[in-house]
Amino acid sequence: MKKYRLSTTSRALLLTTAASLAVPAFAHSEAMLPAAAASTEPPAEEVASPDPDDQDYDDEEEIVVTGQRLAGQLDTDFAAEVELDEAAVASYGVSSVEELLAAIEPITRSGRGRGSGRPVLLVNGRRISGFGAVRNIPPEAIAKVEVFPEEVALQYGYAATERVVNIVLKPNFRQISAEAEAGVPTQGGQFKSELEPGFIAIGETGRLNLNASWEHQTMLLESERDLQYESADRAAEAPARSLLPASDEYRIEGTIVRNLDKVTDVQGSLRFDQTDSLALLGPGDGGPGDPLRRDSRTQNWEGSASVNGMLDSWRWSVTGNYSDSDQRIFTDRTGGTTDRFDSSQRNIGANANISGSVIEGWAGPLQASITGGFTSARYDSRAATGGDITTSDLGRDTPSVFGSLTVPLLDPDYNVGKVGRLSLTLNAQAERPSDFSALTSWGATFNWGLTGNLSLIASYKRDEAAPSMTQLGAAPLTTDGVTTYDFATGQTVEITTITGGNPDLLTEKRQDIKLGLNWDVPMLDGLSFSIDYNHNRSDDTANSFPLLTPEIEAAFPDRVVRDTDGTLLAVDLRPVNFDRATNSQIRWGFNFGKSFGEPKTGPGESSRRERSTEAPPPGGPPPEGGDAPPRREGSAGEAQQAGPPPGASSGGPPRGGRGMGRRGGGRGFGRPQGGRWQVSLYHTFKLTDTVLIRPGVPELDLLNGSATGSGGGSNRNLVELDGGVFYKGVGARVRAKYDSGSSVVGGANGDLTFHPLATFDLRFFADFGQMPKVTGDLPFLKNSRLRLSIDNLFDAQRRVTDAGGAVPLSYQPGYTDPLGRYIELEWRKSF
Repeated sequence: MKKYRLSTTSRALLLTTAASLAVPAFAHSEAMLPAAAASTEPPAEEVASPDPDDQDYDDEEEIVVTGQRLAGQLDTDFAAEVELDEAAVASYGVSSVEELLAAIEPITRSGRGRGSGRPVLLVNGRRISGFGAVRNIPPEAIAKVEVFPEEVALQYGYAATERVVNIVLKPNFRQISAEAEAGVPTQGGQFKSELEPGFIAIGETGRLNLNASWEHQTMLLESERDLQYESADRAAEAPARSLLPASDEYRIEGTIVRNLDKVTDVQGSLRFDQTDSLALLGPGDGGPGDPLRRDSRTQNWEGSASVNGMLDSWRWSVTGNYSDSDQRIFTDRTGGTTDRFDSSQRNIGANANISGSVIEGWAGPLQASITGGFTSARYDSRAATGGDITTSDLGRDTPSVFGSLTVPLLDPDYNVGKVGRLSLTLNAQAERPSDFSALTSWGATFNWGLTGNLSLIASYKRDEAAPSMTQLGAAPLTTDGVTTYDFATGQTVEITTITGGNPDLLTEKRQDIKLGLNWDVPMLDGLSFSIDYNHNRSDDTANSFPLLTPEIEAAFPDRVVRDTDGTLLAVDLRPVNFDRATNSQIRWGFNFGKSFGEPKTGPGESSRRERSTEAPPPGGPPPEGGDAPPRREGSAGEAQQAGPPPGASSGGPPRGGRGMGRRGGGRGFGRPQGGRWQVSLYHTFKLTDTVLIRPGVPELDLLNGSATGSGGGSNRNLVELDGGVFYKGVGARVRAKYDSGSSVVGGANGDLTFHPLATFDLRFFADFGQMPKVTGDLPFLKNSRLRLSIDNLFDAQRRVTDAGGAVPLSYQPGYTDPLGRYIELEWRKSF
């Protein structure tokens, strides 16, 4: 139980408010109260309402304030870096969790410095069966989104490589929606359209989500862009070459979640999609009017299932997944022949995780998480090129075990230390791919919460990774007519490339160090600041064959074929090992958001609205807009560990004053609410980025003239800005990105310079569900939203020039960014 010393006025106000609202008093503290402080007092309605004017208080008297952990929030000592409430989510103007994650990607991007994948996703504080279980949840069904640092993933049986996003759903919600989109680049040449119906229902027994879509895009030809060719013959072939293929994608998917009891649920999801595409590769035997075609069809099946529950005070989950991807490609060749490539990849996986308190330590309970898993992958391919047939039959079975242990070291509540809470988390993993050697990893993390607003993180990770199954054994695939810039001659040429696997790849060994700080600035309510330093080193990294600079060609002379006059003819692009790669960076930024213009209410209604964001007391009234989360019998610690079943809502004022929107169930786009503005700014500054291809070859400095990819070297500075405002149903957002460019030293035409690039994306949307006057005059607009999106507002293109200021053909904007400025209109309506 946590104690707070209050003034006479605060003491009277607190008691009066608690009695009038008939709920236990909550401490409006930046730090979340510990589970041990959960109240066991009788409900407030049984206590007589005090009159502050008749009370005689002793200024030295202590009043005990108790509170509960919010239902659906994570049980972790790590502070959330960002929290988004219902109003904040609505301000992004998105249509699904998938779009929301894309919109907040600058916030959720990992600072590890190894690139960024999708964050670890949880729903109501629990593991999910797979991304398909949440991909199409509409934003109106979300009560809150929390973003945590990578180290939190260890507590849920995941590696600490990506940030953790916890999505808290509303307890009662039902919606049928239909969405139509159409978009075109302002330069013309292509048209895209999409239709997507959807259904979701969340209730006491679980959740059901069904979606389907059809997406169509037309072909974009080289002749529809202003490309400057080096010869008239090459220009004449432009109508026979496509920059982007024509395609049709069909998708249907569904997710069901069923609550078996108050603490156990079953989840399952299934998805099927098919994509048909057509590309043109150049003139055939009949010239540009008879182009060579590449027809392809890809079909994917994905399924996943999981069970989550409690075993005493331990949280457990069992997850299984299956996927099947089949691809068929027909490629025309001159002479009337057609190459055929078929591939099939199947993956089966299962894992079981259990997490909970092992024993009570000197500064709190020791928390452990153990995950055992097994994956099985199969890849078959057959390539028929001319009279040659090449097949591959690959398989990999990988058993693994992963565990983490968190040991509290300091905690003032346990009279151990006086400056915040300090904990140590240790983790280790072992796995044994059937087609490769055994792999191990381990790491350690110190988490120091100095105050409820300020926390420090220091972590070290050492692990091993195997090349992918296809990197090792994929069948060779030869492709003719690939347009490439040749640094050695300064010409843009068409070459033959060979892709496939390399069975001689080695184990990659990696070491990561991270230092981080997260601060909810108390002087400015709603402002959070974070800064991370990361240093990574990898030995024997498995990579796609890098950009063919003079340095790379000198390191791999056997991969390049030239004719007698030096013209580049072919390159073997199968993967290679780099001896060593190191990089270090600092990523810092802030997120600042506020609510404003709350709707006017009658006497007492403001208090009820604020209360609607608080967790209900045991036996107390449910939050506005839905039923109360089920109460689990047992200790406070057990109830906290259990969390709510899927569909249960969270409550409570979020840290730092964020999350001032109004919650509620329903089937539309929400009730009228106040305004919301938000801005986030993140800057990544790369300190070092080097690659040693092999001993005896000069080290490549990617920040100073070297490159391994076609996009040039590393950009030292990356700045990402995202901001928006939402008021009375009208919203606008801007997203900007700036990178400082790079250069590639050497080549026949001197240095190749990749100039800085800044892009701006705009979103304007109108949520008519929050415009009662408009829908009163035009009822068909009820529960609908109109969104206008403009990507790359200023049609900015990366400018790439050689020493003479010329732009090589393969780096002309028509090739590097054929769409350019793109405008899309979306209409969405719910029923």
